[in-house]
Amino acid sequence: MEVQSLRASAFKFKGGQVYIAKCKEPLPIRWSRQLPKNCEPSTITVKLDPSGRWFISLRIDDPTNQKLEPVKKQIGIDLGITSLFTTSDGVKVSNPKHFNKLHKKLRLAQKSFNRKTKGSKNREKARVKVARIQAKIADTRRDHTHKLTTQLIRENQTIVIEDLAVKNMVKNHPYG
Repeated sequence: MEVQSLRASAFKFKGGQVYIAKCKEPLPIRWSRQLPKNCEPSTITVKLDPSGRWFISLRIDDPTNQKLEPVKKQIGIDLGITSLFTTSDGVKVSNPKHFNKLHKKLRLAQKSFNRKTKGSKNREKARVKVARIQAKIADTRRDHTHKLTTQLIRENQTIVIEDLAVKNMVKNHPYG
């Protein structure tokens, strides 16, 4: 992944448009959210991921207060093998099943990629296809995790998680 951070001297922010140094045209940006009013970015980070997607992060100082109101509820989380986790309230959150379809697609794309001749244009196209599927899986996982953690944080004041190595729970010890 190619990452480049630019200070305020290397870009301009005018009228909701971002201009990078030595570029006359503004960057075509699809905003994930609008910047708060009266906030100017101090640093911009530009990233290129292996699937060919560009990401731009703007660092700003936001003076608004967005604290969550305190809640009295407390919860404990028990990590599982068959389910993602179980809360102390008895709520079981299952592992997401929609990844199976993407993993099957990934397997087929990787097989196709491995059959291509090294250095060929078709191999490069297959590499980008594999990278896009992997990015889709990563984005979906990140989104699922973010939604779950945000919900837990908003509903509970205290969250307690057991300290276990899940990797060791899955190991099979038939001898010994």
